[in-house]
Amino acid sequence: MRSGLLFTLLPMAALAFAPSSRTSPSMTLPSSTPVGVSDVLSRSSKSSTQVNLFNTKKEEAQLVVAPMEELSVESSEGDWVDESKKIELIALGVWGISISAFILINNFSGPWPLALKQVPERVFFLSHMVGGMLFGGGIILTTCIERLVAKSQNPPVLQFWFDKVPVLDSLIVVPALTVSMISGTGLSIVRYGGLNVAPPHVGAIFWTLIAFLSWWAATDLTTQGTALQAVNQMYAQYIDGEEDLETPQVVVDRHLSNVVSCFFVVMLYSFMVLKPGTLFPFPWNA
Repeated sequence: MRSGLLFTLLPMAALAFAPSSRTSPSMTLPSSTPVGVSDVLSRSSKSSTQVNLFNTKKEEAQLVVAPMEELSVESSEGDWVDESKKIELIALGVWGISISAFILINNFSGPWPLALKQVPERVFFLSHMVGGMLFGGGIILTTCIERLVAKSQNPPVLQFWFDKVPVLDSLIVVPALTVSMISGTGLSIVRYGGLNVAPPHVGAIFWTLIAFLSWWAATDLTTQGTALQAVNQMYAQYIDGEEDLETPQVVVDRHLSNVVSCFFVVMLYSFMVLKPGTLFPFPWNA
């Protein structure tokens, strides 16, 4: 009985006095703990340094890429302007050839198409007056406005104007000139029997129109794209904060072309009103 009790108490006593079963009142961190913290701090410092280096390289890459992107945008914008000008010149060439062919056919071979004979004279007259008014007024008015715009030396105003000039040409001047020339040919057919037998002032009007178209295409349309690029560059400098910017020279030089175009318009209306060769003889026939 005692031996059984002894065998029972001995293991319990061994557990009670075992070193692992006691808790020290003052526990300290193992000696390896400070070394581990320093390792963590060192790794963190290295990691932050790497991040800073990565951010610096990223910022430098962005600084390098930004000018390249600006150059790419400017290049693409210039290409777009050149392409649009080419398309505009091609369209104008097709229009010029078509309207010139229409006039030459009526001038050398007689009324064409014959359906023009069936249109009332007043319809042709009204169309001719409205078309001539829009055409002549558009040329003179845009000349005055462009001169004021160039004198203002205001980049936003210049940029807006040269961005909208082709729209004015395509929506007002060219359609008005087309209506005026076709209706004028119709008036010659209805009143005189054809353009080829019309009074001398009618032929003078059409030859003056052809001269105007040649001058306009050679001096005005060919400089619109260059002027727009120069104005866009001026506007970009204005956005960047530059001051005391001057109007590009190509814009200033366009004024002479516009003034000559206005003289063509005055000459056209002089032929229509004074009717040289009908009301009085041409100077070289006097």
